Amino acid sequence: MSIARWAIRPVGTAKAFLAEELRSARYGDIVSVKAAIEAARSDVPYLQDTDDELMETIVELARELGLAVLFDSRD
Repeated sequence: MSIARWAIRPVGTAKAFLAEELRSARYGDIVSVKAAIEAARSDVPYLQDTDDELMETIVELARELGLAVLFDSRD
């Protein structure tokens, strides 16, 4: 088994992952920052974005999609 094989990671960005996750939400739905960050960390562990960067991306996407944001990440 090659070491390089273990180093291969899927290509993608936090924004692309979060956009895919939020795509099914309807206008006016509420997005939990905590749940979105937990989903990103568990489903895409190779992302190197900080929680603050992920939160910024979530807010940006939510604004574009007409979603409300629940800032519960510090709970």
